[in-house]
Amino acid sequence: MGMFSKKTKDNTELNAFLGVGTEYRGKLDFVGTVRIDGRFDGEISTDGDLILGRKACICGTVRVGRLTSCGEIRGDVYVKEQAVFEKTSTLNGSLNSPSLVVEKGAIVEGTITMTGAAVPAAKPKIVAADFGGKPAANGTTPVAKTGSDTGK
Repeated sequence: MGMFSKKTKDNTELNAFLGVGTEYRGKLDFVGTVRIDGRFDGEISTDGDLILGRKACICGTVRVGRLTSCGEIRGDVYVKEQAVFEKTSTLNGSLNSPSLVVEKGAIVEGTITMTGAAVPAAKPKIVAADFGGKPAANGTTPVAKTGSDTGK
């Protein structure tokens, strides 16, 4: 375990920690789990977990895999799996998440969008192949020719 690593209550390893009194401005991209107890202005992006303590204040855009908040968020929040707002948390802005848990006492002001998937599905890719096969007896062109197609 590294210098900044801690175990969270669900036994996942904490990769970074911004403590009370810490102020950070900019963009934060990370892998794994990060806990913030200070102030953050900017953009947060990860497929991992973001945990906000009671003293946390986030202003900006948040894009995460999972969110657990006890603090304050002002801005747009996009969650891929689940958002949990505990009783001390506040959200002023928009939320897009397929799963939402809001404890009694939490404040959520703004728009909430809940769909089967927080991220729009990608367009299916269309793949075509022509292996130079000759038309079959029924008039169709085979997609692929194998040794068993030769009739030997």
